[in-house]
Amino acid sequence: MIELRPRETVILAADFDALVAWYRDVLGFAVTKQFEGEFHYCNLATASGIRIGIGSAEEMGVKPRDRADRTVIMQFEVDDVKSLFEHVERAGGTIVDGPKLDRKDNFWFGSCADPEGNPFWVVDRNCP
Repeated sequence: MIELRPRETVILAADFDALVAWYRDVLGFAVTKQFEGEFHYCNLATASGIRIGIGSAEEMGVKPRDRADRTVIMQFEVDDVKSLFEHVERAGGTIVDGPKLDRKDNFWFGSCADPEGNPFWVVDRNCP
C-alpha cells in the first residue's frame, strides 16, 4: 500500500489577497509560507494544527462557479458555534444553515461560507 501523508486542503480564490486576509483576520489562521513568483500560493495554519492553502483560481485556469455545490467541504470544531457564526457574519461571511442543536447527540452544528462562497461546516466538541 502506498503511504499517504496529510497536507493542506486547498482553496482556489477569485481574489487571492482578499481571501488570504479573510482566513487570517477572521478565522485566525497564520500565514506560514507565501509564494508570489510565477504563481500565488499561501500556506496557512491554526495553532490547533488545521492547515489550508489558498491559490489563485485564475493562475490555475479555474473559473469559480457556484461554490455551494462543492462535494468537498472543510469542517471545523469550535467551543461556541453561535459565537463563531456571529463573528463570521460580521466579517463578511455567510451563514448557510444554523446554528442548530442536535438533540439526540447534544451538539451544536451548522454551515457557513467565506466571502467567495466556499462552504465550511462547524461543530462543537460534543459532535460524535
